[in-house]
Amino acid sequence: MTEERVISANKPNEKSDHKKRNFIRLNFNERVQHMIFLICFIILALTGFMIKLPEDIVSKFGEAKTVVFYYRGILHRIAGVTMILVSLYHVFYLLFKPAGRRWLVDMLPKLKDLHDMLGTMLYYVRLREKPPEYDRFYYKQKMEYGALIAGATLMSVTGLLLWTEQMWPKFILDIAIIVHGMEAILACLAIMVWHMYEVHLKPRKFPIDNLWITGVIDEEEMMEEFPLHYKKIMADPDLQKIFVQQEKEEVRRPRRIFARGSQ
Repeated sequence: MTEERVISANKPNEKSDHKKRNFIRLNFNERVQHMIFLICFIILALTGFMIKLPEDIVSKFGEAKTVVFYYRGILHRIAGVTMILVSLYHVFYLLFKPAGRRWLVDMLPKLKDLHDMLGTMLYYVRLREKPPEYDRFYYKQKMEYGALIAGATLMSVTGLLLWTEQMWPKFILDIAIIVHGMEAILACLAIMVWHMYEVHLKPRKFPIDNLWITGVIDEEEMMEEFPLHYKKIMADPDLQKIFVQQEKEEVRRPRRIFARGSQ
Protein backbone atom coordinates (compact mmCIF):
# COMPACT_ATOMS: atom_id res chain seq x y z
CA MET A 1 0.00 0.00 0.00
CA THR A 2 1.34 3.38 -0.96
CA GLU A 3 1.91 5.57 2.07
CA GLU A 4 0.24 8.97 1.93
CA ARG A 5 0.84 12.01 4.06
CA VAL A 6 -1.22 15.13 4.46
CA ILE A 7 0.87 18.17 3.56
CA SER A 8 0.14 21.30 5.51
CA ALA A 9 -1.52 24.27 3.84
CA ASN A 10 1.64 26.17 4.64
CA LYS A 11 3.59 24.22 2.02
CA PRO A 12 6.34 26.50 0.71
CA ASN A 13 6.07 27.88 -2.79
CA GLU A 14 9.11 26.59 -4.63
CA LYS A 15 8.92 29.51 -7.04
CA SER A 16 9.15 32.12 -4.33
CA ASP A 17 12.33 34.03 -3.71
CA HIS A 18 12.62 33.23 0.00
CA LYS A 19 15.45 31.13 1.26
CA LYS A 20 14.92 27.41 0.96
CA ARG A 21 14.74 25.59 4.28
CA ASN A 22 16.53 22.34 4.92
CA PHE A 23 16.03 20.57 8.23
CA ILE A 24 18.89 18.87 10.04
CA ARG A 25 18.21 15.24 10.88
CA LEU A 26 21.80 14.17 11.52
CA ASN A 27 24.49 16.63 12.53
CA PHE A 28 28.13 16.16 11.50
CA ASN A 29 29.06 14.30 14.69
CA GLU A 30 26.17 11.86 14.26
CA ARG A 31 26.99 11.28 10.59
CA VAL A 32 30.61 10.45 11.44
CA GLN A 33 29.45 7.99 14.12
CA HIS A 34 27.07 6.39 11.64
CA MET A 35 29.76 6.13 8.95
CA ILE A 36 32.30 4.49 11.28
CA PHE A 37 29.69 2.07 12.60
CA LEU A 38 28.58 1.24 9.04
CA ILE A 39 32.13 0.48 7.88
CA CYS A 40 32.78 -1.65 10.96
CA PHE A 41 29.51 -3.54 10.46
CA ILE A 42 30.35 -4.40 6.84
CA ILE A 43 33.86 -5.56 7.74
CA LEU A 44 32.60 -7.62 10.68
CA ALA A 45 29.90 -9.27 8.56
CA LEU A 46 32.29 -10.18 5.75
CA THR A 47 35.14 -11.40 7.93
CA GLY A 48 32.81 -13.13 10.39
CA PHE A 49 30.85 -15.17 7.88
CA MET A 50 34.09 -16.22 6.16
CA ILE A 51 34.55 -18.90 8.81
CA LYS A 52 31.23 -20.42 7.67
CA LEU A 53 32.45 -20.91 4.11
CA PRO A 54 32.23 -24.52 2.88
CA GLU A 55 35.54 -26.39 2.87
CA ASP A 56 35.49 -26.83 -0.92
CA ILE A 57 35.47 -23.05 -1.33
CA VAL A 58 38.14 -22.50 1.33
CA SER A 59 40.38 -25.06 -0.37
CA LYS A 60 40.48 -22.86 -3.47
CA PHE A 61 42.66 -20.41 -1.54
CA GLY A 62 45.37 -23.04 -1.73
CA GLU A 63 48.52 -22.31 0.23
CA ALA A 64 47.30 -18.77 0.87
CA LYS A 65 44.46 -20.07 3.06
CA THR A 66 46.44 -19.80 6.29
CA VAL A 67 47.56 -16.24 5.55
CA VAL A 68 44.11 -15.13 4.39
CA PHE A 69 42.37 -16.41 7.50
CA TYR A 70 45.12 -15.07 9.76
CA TYR A 71 44.55 -11.55 8.48
CA ARG A 72 40.80 -12.17 8.49
CA GLY A 73 41.01 -12.64 12.24
CA ILE A 74 43.10 -9.51 12.73
CA LEU A 75 40.77 -7.40 10.59
CA HIS A 76 37.72 -8.78 12.39
CA ARG A 77 39.17 -7.86 15.78
CA ILE A 78 40.20 -4.37 14.66
CA ALA A 79 36.69 -3.70 13.35
CA GLY A 80 35.18 -5.15 16.52
CA VAL A 81 37.28 -2.99 18.83
CA THR A 82 36.51 0.08 16.70
CA MET A 83 32.80 -0.64 16.88
CA ILE A 84 32.98 -1.00 20.66
CA LEU A 85 34.86 2.30 20.94
CA VAL A 86 32.39 4.20 18.75
CA SER A 87 29.54 2.64 20.75
CA LEU A 88 31.12 3.84 24.01
CA TYR A 89 31.61 7.27 22.49
CA HIS A 90 27.93 7.26 21.50
CA VAL A 91 27.01 6.69 25.16
CA PHE A 92 29.28 9.61 26.10
CA TYR A 93 27.64 11.69 23.36
CA LEU A 94 24.16 10.89 24.66
CA LEU A 95 25.04 11.83 28.23
CA PHE A 96 27.40 14.79 27.95
CA LYS A 97 26.72 16.57 24.64
CA PRO A 98 23.68 18.88 24.31
CA ALA A 99 22.77 17.43 20.90
CA GLY A 100 23.20 13.93 22.31
CA ARG A 101 20.93 14.62 25.26
CA ARG A 102 18.27 15.97 22.88
CA TRP A 103 18.64 12.78 20.83
CA LEU A 104 18.26 10.62 23.94
CA VAL A 105 15.17 12.46 25.19
CA ASP A 106 13.53 12.37 21.77
CA MET A 107 14.40 8.68 21.28
CA LEU A 108 13.00 7.46 24.60
CA PRO A 109 9.77 5.41 24.22
CA LYS A 110 6.60 7.31 25.02
CA LEU A 111 2.92 6.46 25.30
CA LYS A 112 2.39 8.37 22.06
CA ASP A 113 4.43 5.71 20.25
CA LEU A 114 1.80 3.10 21.08
CA HIS A 115 -0.94 5.42 19.87
CA ASP A 116 1.03 6.09 16.68
CA MET A 117 1.53 2.38 16.08
CA LEU A 118 -2.16 1.66 16.49
CA GLY A 119 -3.11 4.70 14.39
CA THR A 120 -0.76 3.64 11.61
CA MET A 121 -2.22 0.12 11.52
CA LEU A 122 -5.73 1.56 11.35
CA TYR A 123 -4.62 3.88 8.55
CA TYR A 124 -3.12 0.97 6.59
CA VAL A 125 -6.41 -0.95 6.70
CA ARG A 126 -8.36 2.24 5.86
CA LEU A 127 -10.12 2.49 9.20
CA ARG A 128 -8.57 5.91 9.74
CA GLU A 129 -8.59 8.77 7.26
CA LYS A 130 -5.19 10.25 8.11
CA PRO A 131 -1.97 8.76 9.51
CA PRO A 132 -0.64 9.91 12.88
CA GLU A 133 1.63 12.94 13.02
CA TYR A 134 5.13 11.75 13.88
CA ASP A 135 7.57 13.63 16.09
CA ARG A 136 11.35 13.67 15.56
CA PHE A 137 11.56 9.87 15.87
CA TYR A 138 8.61 7.54 15.35
CA TYR A 139 7.97 4.12 16.84
CA LYS A 140 9.70 2.06 14.11
CA GLN A 141 12.88 4.10 14.39
CA LYS A 142 12.86 3.73 18.18
CA MET A 143 12.38 -0.03 17.90
CA GLU A 144 15.27 -0.29 15.45
CA TYR A 145 17.49 1.89 17.64
CA GLY A 146 16.71 -0.28 20.66
CA ALA A 147 17.49 -3.41 18.65
CA LEU A 148 20.79 -1.84 17.58
CA ILE A 149 21.79 -1.17 21.19
CA ALA A 150 20.85 -4.68 22.29
CA GLY A 151 22.56 -6.28 19.30
CA ALA A 152 25.76 -4.26 19.62
CA THR A 153 25.93 -5.11 23.33
CA LEU A 154 25.46 -8.84 22.73
CA MET A 155 27.98 -8.94 19.90
CA SER A 156 30.55 -6.97 21.90
CA VAL A 157 30.25 -9.08 25.05
CA THR A 158 30.25 -12.44 23.26
CA GLY A 159 33.04 -11.31 20.93
CA LEU A 160 35.25 -10.38 23.87
CA LEU A 161 34.48 -13.73 25.51
CA LEU A 162 35.56 -15.58 22.38
CA TRP A 163 38.66 -13.42 22.04
CA THR A 164 39.73 -14.34 25.59
CA GLU A 165 38.60 -17.97 25.36
CA GLN A 166 41.47 -19.22 27.54
CA MET A 167 39.89 -17.45 30.52
CA TRP A 168 36.44 -19.07 30.36
CA PRO A 169 34.98 -22.57 30.78
CA LYS A 170 33.70 -24.44 27.73
CA PHE A 171 30.07 -23.97 28.82
CA ILE A 172 30.40 -20.17 28.64
CA LEU A 173 32.20 -20.34 25.30
CA ASP A 174 29.57 -22.63 23.78
CA ILE A 175 26.85 -20.16 24.72
CA ALA A 176 28.92 -17.24 23.40
CA ILE A 177 29.46 -18.99 20.05
CA ILE A 178 25.73 -19.64 19.62
CA VAL A 179 24.68 -16.14 20.64
CA HIS A 180 27.39 -14.44 18.58
CA GLY A 181 26.53 -16.38 15.44
CA MET A 182 22.74 -16.10 15.71
CA GLU A 183 22.88 -12.39 16.56
CA ALA A 184 25.15 -11.82 13.54
CA ILE A 185 22.55 -13.43 11.26
CA LEU A 186 19.73 -11.47 12.89
CA ALA A 187 21.63 -8.17 12.59
CA CYS A 188 22.38 -8.71 8.89
CA LEU A 189 18.76 -9.61 8.18
CA ALA A 190 17.54 -6.56 10.10
CA ILE A 191 19.80 -4.29 8.05
CA MET A 192 19.00 -5.87 4.69
CA VAL A 193 15.25 -6.22 5.18
CA TRP A 194 14.12 -3.58 7.69
CA HIS A 195 16.66 -0.77 7.66
CA MET A 196 17.31 -0.79 3.91
CA TYR A 197 13.60 -0.60 3.12
CA GLU A 198 12.74 2.05 5.70
CA VAL A 199 15.67 4.27 4.74
CA HIS A 200 16.31 3.67 1.04
CA LEU A 201 13.94 1.34 -0.80
CA LYS A 202 10.41 2.37 0.09
CA PRO A 203 8.45 4.64 -2.29
CA ARG A 204 9.79 8.21 -2.61
CA LYS A 205 13.18 7.12 -1.26
CA PHE A 206 14.17 4.50 -3.85
CA PRO A 207 16.87 3.72 -4.86
CA ILE A 208 18.87 5.48 -2.15
CA ASP A 209 18.43 8.43 0.20
CA ASN A 210 21.43 10.68 0.76
CA LEU A 211 20.42 11.78 4.28
CA TRP A 212 23.24 9.69 5.77
CA ILE A 213 25.68 11.83 3.76
CA THR A 214 24.14 15.32 3.87
CA GLY A 215 22.31 15.04 7.19
CA VAL A 216 19.37 17.16 5.98
CA ILE A 217 15.94 16.82 4.39
CA ASP A 218 13.99 19.53 2.62
CA GLU A 219 10.93 21.26 4.01
CA GLU A 220 8.44 19.29 1.97
CA GLU A 221 9.81 15.96 3.16
CA MET A 222 9.98 17.23 6.73
CA MET A 223 6.32 18.24 6.64
CA GLU A 224 5.36 14.90 5.15
CA GLU A 225 7.44 12.53 7.28
CA PHE A 226 7.65 14.36 10.63
CA PRO A 227 4.78 16.87 10.73
CA LEU A 228 4.59 17.15 14.53
CA HIS A 229 8.32 17.82 14.81
CA TYR A 230 8.03 20.35 12.00
CA LYS A 231 5.28 22.23 13.86
CA LYS A 232 7.31 22.27 17.06
CA ILE A 233 10.35 23.66 15.25
CA MET A 234 8.43 26.38 13.43
CA ALA A 235 6.76 27.45 16.69
CA ASP A 236 10.05 27.71 18.63
CA PRO A 237 12.87 30.06 17.48
CA ASP A 238 15.37 28.17 19.65
CA LEU A 239 14.57 24.89 17.89
CA GLN A 240 14.88 26.65 14.54
CA LYS A 241 18.45 27.59 15.40
CA ILE A 242 19.19 23.91 16.04
CA PHE A 243 17.28 22.13 13.30
CA VAL A 244 16.82 24.59 10.42
CA GLN A 245 19.57 25.04 7.87
CA GLN A 246 18.92 28.03 5.64
CA GLU A 247 19.93 27.81 2.00
CA LYS A 248 19.35 30.07 -0.96
CA GLU A 249 16.61 29.00 -3.32
CA GLU A 250 18.97 28.33 -6.20
CA VAL A 251 21.03 25.91 -4.07
CA ARG A 252 18.73 22.90 -4.24
CA ARG A 253 19.38 19.76 -2.20
CA PRO A 254 19.15 16.75 -4.49
CA ARG A 255 16.48 14.51 -2.99
CA ARG A 256 18.24 11.34 -4.09
CA ILE A 257 21.72 10.44 -5.22
CA PHE A 258 20.37 8.70 -8.31
CA ALA A 259 17.51 10.39 -10.13
CA ARG A 260 15.44 8.45 -12.58
CA GLY A 261 14.87 10.11 -15.92
CA SER A 262 17.61 12.69 -15.38
CA GLN A 263 18.92 14.47 -18.43
